[in-house]
Amino acid sequence: MKYIFIRLLLVSIPTILSFFTGVIPALILRLLGLRKAADGLIRWHISVIANFGFWLAGVRVHVVGDVQSVRDRVKTGEGLCFIANHTSMLDVLALMGKLKMNMGFVAKIELAFVPFLNALIAMTHSVFINRRKIKKSVAAIRKAAERIRKGYSMVIFPEGTRSKTGEIGIFKPGAFRMATESGAYVVPLTIKGLRDSFEDRKHIFQRRDAILYVGEPVKAPDSKDREASSSFVKQIEKTIRDTYGSSVDR
Repeated sequence: MKYIFIRLLLVSIPTILSFFTGVIPALILRLLGLRKAADGLIRWHISVIANFGFWLAGVRVHVVGDVQSVRDRVKTGEGLCFIANHTSMLDVLALMGKLKMNMGFVAKIELAFVPFLNALIAMTHSVFINRRKIKKSVAAIRKAAERIRKGYSMVIFPEGTRSKTGEIGIFKPGAFRMATESGAYVVPLTIKGLRDSFEDRKHIFQRRDAILYVGEPVKAPDSKDREASSSFVKQIEKTIRDTYGSSVDR
C-alpha cells in the first residue's frame, strides 16, 4: 500500500500512451482492411510499452524455456491456448512484452469499463468474461475457443482472479474448456516473482528479478472425453504448481 500511487502511475501512463500511439493507428489500419498489419502493430507496440514499463519499475523479467518453438507454431497460423498462474497486475504485460506473440486474453468483465485499457484489450482479440453469470461465462469461453480455431492464440488465468498472497489459487476446470473445445495445444506458463517486484516491493527504487517459464505444448483432449479432460487439467495444474514451487534456473 505504501507505493500505491507510484504503482498506479506505472500502469496507467503506459496504458494511456498505448491508446494514442498504438490503438488508434491500429484501428485505422483495420478500417483500411490491413488486419495483419494492425495485429503486428499492436503486438510490437505493447511489447515496447511493456518493456519500457518494466524498465521504469526496475524489474527484469527472464524468459526460461523453448519460447522460439512456440513462436514458430504461432507464425504458422496455429492458435494456441496459454494457461498461466496469476499473482500480479504485471502478468499480462510480462506475457505480451516478453513472448512477443499475437495473443488475446480471457479478461474479467470489469476491465471492459476501464477507459483506454478496454480499447487496448479489445484490439488484441480478447474476450471479456462475466464469471458471476454462468451462461455468459460459458458463451465467453466458447467464443475464445472459436477464436483459437480461427488461428488466434488466447491466454486464460484458471484461478479466475489475481492471487493476493502470492500463492497459486484453485484452478477452475471450466477455464480449460477453451482448450478442449478448440482441440488446441496448451502451453503452460509459470510466472514467478512479479508480485514481489511490484505489489509487495519494499523500496521504491529496489530492482528485482522475475521469471516467466514457458512449458512444453501439450495437445488438449476432446471435450467429450471427460476422464481424459479431467486428467489433462490436473496435469497442466501440476506442471505450473511444480514449476512455481521450484527454483528455476535462468
